[in-house]
Amino acid sequence: MHDPFASLLADGVIDEVVSRLKSGKEADVWLVRAGGRTVAAKVYKARQTRSFKNDAAYREGRKVRNTRTQRAMDRGSRFGQAAAEEAWKAKEADALFRLHAAGVRVPRPVLFHEGVVLMEVVVDAHGHPAPRLIDAHLPREQAVGIYADIRRQAIGMLVSGLIHGDLSPYNVLFSAHGPVVIDFPQVVDAAQNSQSETFFLRDLENIRRFCASLDPAVRGEGDGREIWRAYVRRELTADFVPTGRAPEPQRVERPERPERVVRPERPAAPQRQQAHRGGPARASGGGQPQKSAPKQGGPGRPQRSEPRWQRNVRVPEVIRVERLPQVAAPPAARTAGRTAGRTAGATPGPGRRRRRRGRGARPPT
Repeated sequence: MHDPFASLLADGVIDEVVSRLKSGKEADVWLVRAGGRTVAAKVYKARQTRSFKNDAAYREGRKVRNTRTQRAMDRGSRFGQAAAEEAWKAKEADALFRLHAAGVRVPRPVLFHEGVVLMEVVVDAHGHPAPRLIDAHLPREQAVGIYADIRRQAIGMLVSGLIHGDLSPYNVLFSAHGPVVIDFPQVVDAAQNSQSETFFLRDLENIRRFCASLDPAVRGEGDGREIWRAYVRRELTADFVPTGRAPEPQRVERPERPERVVRPERPAAPQRQQAHRGGPARASGGGQPQKSAPKQGGPGRPQRSEPRWQRNVRVPEVIRVERLPQVAAPPAARTAGRTAGRTAGATPGPGRRRRRRGRGARPPT
């Protein structure tokens, strides 16, 4: 069995392993000694043994700098799967450093080495490891304050461009300084993931429902949409406080359709002399041209006038010329012509080809 602490002990990163603190669906947390102090070491489980396997939606938008590694991850080869697993582990360490620098209440990261994250131990008011929010005994009057505090941490993460993606009372520790958000391997990039809005609304709704179960006076059903609307408009700041009213949906006003103008029917153009196109000829004696029979299609149907570009077009007259049949010469005449040409030294006729002399041909004697 592979020992995850073997390389850390060999490299001198940690001094000793104290005990296991807790076990989750993603990883196990151990207490270790490093540099004379006790820190928490998060060791991730193998993908085959993890209960959180459906992570395709969370990986959307994640990229690595090495293009070769990224192509292997997209193809899903053996090397690409191993690289994706390492990127999944390193994502939490990157998020912890980024959010801690932004002022979000998360465990202070110490080091990331060989797939193991070292961070500070979150303790309660008595100095013991802090319990999860779902396991803590919370009084009813603190529910409103806890919801407002976690909502402020979620806003701070969104301002930093990140969404937890799996925020719930199981991923929040109740420390002496307030709620501390943990577990960030599935963190979502708000600008790169197409389902980022869904993840953010679900995270905030999970916390609101938990706090509302403690105190029904907890409101804020529309806080998530109001916060997201401010983020989309680039008006969201770390000290943003929602009003508690859900934003009204924008109504798209459709332009009114213009009234349909009914144009009067144009009268049919007078019949003109169209003898060159096979039209009706003028009657003898200088009378009016004969009217053509009405088209089929019912009585009262207006006849379409011809386009302007066809009215004065003069069609050229086609004259048919018949070719005379060719008379073949008698066989005796053809034989006499070839014999006369051969004797007179003239050029051979069409029935005989001149033979070319090639290289190496025998010269005439």
